[in-house]
Amino acid sequence: MDYGLRGKVVLITGGSRGIGRATARKFAAEGAHVYITYLRDRSEADRTIDDIHMSGGSAQAVQLSLNDEQSIHRVSNQVKEERGRLDVLVNNAVYWGQEAPIEDLANEAWFSVIDQTVKGTYLITKAAVPLMKQGGWGRLIHVSSSLVYSGKPNESANVTAKAALHGFSRTLAVELASDGIYSNVVIPELTLSEWVSHAFPQQMLEEYAQSFPTQRMGTLEDVANLIVYLGSTANSFVNGEEIRVTGGK
Repeated sequence: MDYGLRGKVVLITGGSRGIGRATARKFAAEGAHVYITYLRDRSEADRTIDDIHMSGGSAQAVQLSLNDEQSIHRVSNQVKEERGRLDVLVNNAVYWGQEAPIEDLANEAWFSVIDQTVKGTYLITKAAVPLMKQGGWGRLIHVSSSLVYSGKPNESANVTAKAALHGFSRTLAVELASDGIYSNVVIPELTLSEWVSHAFPQQMLEEYAQSFPTQRMGTLEDVANLIVYLGSTANSFVNGEEIRVTGGK
């Protein structure tokens, strides 16, 4: 399939590891120039960029703090000055806050998660949309979590922040469609990443995999494949959707 991404410019928040890294690699393999953002760990970002360059792709890393409006303006201005366009924004960066029962959770801790995820997504998307309108085409993809549907004890801030992306995306899908800009949400289950492989015992992961109809957990590439399709010209009519990547679970 020709995704029509050659020459497109893609910005992926939190693109230095996990789903973000797999997505950056695939966009670059399809001929897009990819910006990935990182918060503190430049070494992981450089590792991702090096991998892309070694495969013949085009990419660069930029530091971004989603709770800092000036940082967001700096990154969006850099993309505009260097490339003159932005075609795809993947809101992937995760700020996973403190786990605690609601009665024990400090108000500041709860609101900090909302600031990082909801406010940050709003600000970076607001900066991206004018560049997309300028080109008459754009794709917004927001990475959520299956916890939005299942819930999880002691995770009220994290799940609430992810759930907010759904309403945000649906509204933008209606608001921006006439400008050629689509907005969709991708909803992964727990995905077999490097972090998951190290955080959980192998036997536990093997047993958990049996709970999927597919008899396996999803990979980073499974999620990246969907994100790249939604962010491509091959996606001519999928807009305002929430798409689960769960193997039928």
